[in-house]
Amino acid sequence: MRKLFNPLSRLLDYLWFTSILFFIIDILNLDLYFYLFATASLTILFAPIEAVLIKCFGTTLGKFIFGLKYNELFTWQTAFEFSFRRALFLKTKARIIQKKPSLFPHLTAIFTALLLSCLTISPDATLNQAYKILPFEFLQELKIKRNGGGNCPDGWTKLNSEKELPFLIFFPDQPKLEEIIKPIPHSTHILDYKEYTFEKYSLGYVDLPASWVKWGSNLVFKGTLQQVLSHEKGNLIEKKKTLHEQYPAMDYKIERSNGTTLGRLVLAGTTIYKLEVIHPNNARENPIENANLFFNAFHLQN
Repeated sequence: MRKLFNPLSRLLDYLWFTSILFFIIDILNLDLYFYLFATASLTILFAPIEAVLIKCFGTTLGKFIFGLKYNELFTWQTAFEFSFRRALFLKTKARIIQKKPSLFPHLTAIFTALLLSCLTISPDATLNQAYKILPFEFLQELKIKRNGGGNCPDGWTKLNSEKELPFLIFFPDQPKLEEIIKPIPHSTHILDYKEYTFEKYSLGYVDLPASWVKWGSNLVFKGTLQQVLSHEKGNLIEKKKTLHEQYPAMDYKIERSNGTTLGRLVLAGTTIYKLEVIHPNNARENPIENANLFFNAFHLQN
C-alpha cells in the first residue's frame, strides 16, 4: 500500500494545482485554448511550484498529507533541476522517507488541499468572498469583467435581450418588459417607452425628440418628474442634481401612502432613463443603500 503513496501524493498535487489554474482562467474569462494549454503543460507549469516547496519544506502538499518527505537538502539549483526532470518523467536520485503524520498539521493540509481543489466548483462565489475580505482594486475589476462589464450586488443577473442595448443593467432575476407607445401631440412622431420591472426594481427609458433636450437637462428632468408624479400619485419631498458616470442625472424621493420611492433620472444624448426602487413602509432594509446598489448596477455603454 505504501508504494502507492508517492503516485497518489503527486496526483493530489496536480489536482489542487489544476484547480488553481482553471480558477484563474475562469475568472479572467479566457478562451478554451488556455484550458487546453494548462492541461497539456500541467507538469511543466507545476515544476517551479514544486521546486520552491521542496527547497523550503522538503515536501509538497500532497506528499505532506501522506507523511512523505525527501531525504536530502536541496539548493535552489538542485531543486529546480530535480523538479523539471520529474516534470519530463526522467529518472531522479532523490530518496523519499515516510514520517508518522501528526494530527493537526495533517488535518490542516487535508483541509487546504480540499479547499484548493474546490475552487473551480464556484468561481463566482469565491471571487465575491475574496472581494469582501481583500481590499484590492483588481478584484473589483475582475468581478466587473466577469459579470459582463458592470458592477452589481452578489447573485444579481445581467439583463438578457434579443436586441443590442446601449446599456447594462442587473436585476435580482430576469425582469419583465412592458412597452407603451404614445403619440406626440401636434406631431407625426411617437414616444416608445420601454420599462423593465422585477418586483420593486424598475428601469424605464424613452428616446426624446432632439428639440426637447436642446435646452439642457434641467428642463428634461423637470418635465420627466411631472410625468412620474402624475403616474405615481405621491409627494416629491427631495430632489438633487448629480452625475451617473459622466452623464447628468437627478435623484428624487417620493413619499406615498404605502411606501417610499427612490429614483434616479439619467440623460444620455436624447434618451432619458428612469431607475426606481419602491420600499414598502414595513421594509427592514436601508432604502438609500438598497437604491444605490440598483443605481450602481446600471451602466451606459460608450
